[in-house]
Amino acid sequence: MKKGPKILISILVVLVVLIAVVALLTKLFGDRALKVGIEAGAERSMQVGVHLDDVSLSIFGGTLNLKNLIVDNPEGYQHPNVLKVGNTYISVNIRTLLSDTVEVKKIQLDDVYLTIEQKGLTNNLRHILNNLPKDDATDEPGKNLLIKELQINGVTVEAKLLPIRGQSDTVRLSVAPMTLTNLGTNEDINVAKLTDIILETIARSVMEQGKGLLPLDMINDIGKGVLGVGTELFQHGTGVGKGILEGAGDVGKGATDAIRGIFQRKKE
Repeated sequence: MKKGPKILISILVVLVVLIAVVALLTKLFGDRALKVGIEAGAERSMQVGVHLDDVSLSIFGGTLNLKNLIVDNPEGYQHPNVLKVGNTYISVNIRTLLSDTVEVKKIQLDDVYLTIEQKGLTNNLRHILNNLPKDDATDEPGKNLLIKELQINGVTVEAKLLPIRGQSDTVRLSVAPMTLTNLGTNEDINVAKLTDIILETIARSVMEQGKGLLPLDMINDIGKGVLGVGTELFQHGTGVGKGILEGAGDVGKGATDAIRGIFQRKKE
């Protein structure tokens, strides 16, 4: 056999062996290391405890599965957790992993349980959102995300407010599935911003679908406490705000004006 083909075969054999070794090491140590890294990064970002039961990574398939993600409540709240996600599926275009912008084909969150708990004039979601790094808080370079599709399914919300005589302080609500597309097309999105978007998307759906089921003061509290932190999200569309405002005349002009103020868009 000539020298050229022998060299080529040797290179191919080495590549196959390296791939096998990487796959084996990833199987043995990668998932555990990734689990620790995700927990540590999320805790540093949200400044609360974050726990994962299991992480499954496919490097060559470009997929990641997270099982039973739990986000602890900030200190001072009665309920132990603010968020539980049964399963998180992420699929990325592996060819973009080394570029400045990573293309995420799909993020799917299933079996989401969110607890909104009020304390004084604030609530736990507002607390978490305030903890997230601001866009100008760091000069460190990071990856931007282009997310083709974000699905949030099976959302159950338990809203807890301060006790008021004659009113229930706990309301449970099942929220319809939510889908967002092409996130990051018109603005830079990092992991912290993505977390912000997910929480605010759920909150907007709670406000829309909770009309008639949740007390008006609860809707106002969610709007002012949660959505007031990131009202720029409404520049992408005001369908949720419109849904709440339609048919709201029966609750009184003052209440309607209060809700309308939450969704008022800035003039360009």
